[in-house]
Amino acid sequence: MLKTYNTIMRCRVGMSMDPEDRIDYWIDLEGHIDGEILASDLTYKQAQKREANEARRRGCFHKAGGARRPGRVWSVYRVWGGIVRARNPL
Repeated sequence: MLKTYNTIMRCRVGMSMDPEDRIDYWIDLEGHIDGEILASDLTYKQAQKREANEARRRGCFHKAGGARRPGRVWSVYRVWGGIVRARNPL
């Protein structure tokens, strides 16, 4: 069973090949109020490092992972603000 609860999340940092889509996804799913692309044209390894550094520097949530793709196709993004709708398995 999944229970929905509200909490305040300062921000979330992630990496994606389609950052505009991921920003919209997190705004719709969790209720953040805005987002921005922090860096683009990165390799997978560069994006992972930038994601972790930005999350640590800004005090944001992040979860490393994602399917590897070759080339400089990765971007790092951030979403923030709002009362975040989250689901927790019970």
